Amino acid sequence: MEPGFLEVFDTHAHLCSPEFDLDRSEVESRARENGVGFIEIGYDEASSAEAVRFATSTRGICSVGIHPHYAGGDPPPERWGFIEALAVSNPGVVKALGEMGLDYFRNLVPREAQLECFREGLKLAKELGLPVIIHQRDAENDLLRELRSARLSQPVVFHCFSQDENYADGCLELGGYFGIGGVLTYPKNDGLRQLVKKLPLDRLLLETDCPYLPPQGFRGKRNEPAFVLETLKALSAALGIGVGEVARITKENALRVFGSLTS
Repeated sequence: MEPGFLEVFDTHAHLCSPEFDLDRSEVESRARENGVGFIEIGYDEASSAEAVRFATSTRGICSVGIHPHYAGGDPPPERWGFIEALAVSNPGVVKALGEMGLDYFRNLVPREAQLECFREGLKLAKELGLPVIIHQRDAENDLLRELRSARLSQPVVFHCFSQDENYADGCLELGGYFGIGGVLTYPKNDGLRQLVKKLPLDRLLLETDCPYLPPQGFRGKRNEPAFVLETLKALSAALGIGVGEVARITKENALRVFGSLTS
């Protein structure tokens, strides 16, 4: 495949994670060789700064933000001020804010602290007009309430979507896009395979969340952007649409969300 040709786009990757320290360039090259582009996702100040450096060096794009697991500590305005500086000073590579959101499953940070941090992130998103990448676990009602209050007009990506139809309807009311990852390939997730058939085609995105959540054929291994091709095949089968067409649709959707897929 022609170098640099991006046929498929992974909308959620963490290649700056330590799991890739020994072979990051090889993983990035393997993605490109397979026609896979990706956006690097930050989850706190340090990882967001690293995402900017990595995206700049690879002519890629990134997102900067504060994940709910890291929402404690210094006051949210101060922390998001750092994120704002990254976004404003690197407009060519920073194409979204996040990941951000609420996680009541692990509760690593008190809920009120998560809410305060999330609200500050949404406030910044409204000011900058950048798309938002959402992490949500066991916090559906609170998360949708906060998004409704924020009244954003830009795209909102619901990362690693695996919830039910009612939640999907709430996401769609907010102009949401759905990040479909490796969990779609898991045998137990027939409900998700049925649900994706009901979602608008123009709101579907592919993702890996690498190095986490590898597709079924790679369970137990470190996930990477090239593995998004397995999720592509699973989504194609679930929708009853050809692999090439699903690749085209999801890439066009990613382009609509982020504006550009390279820098």
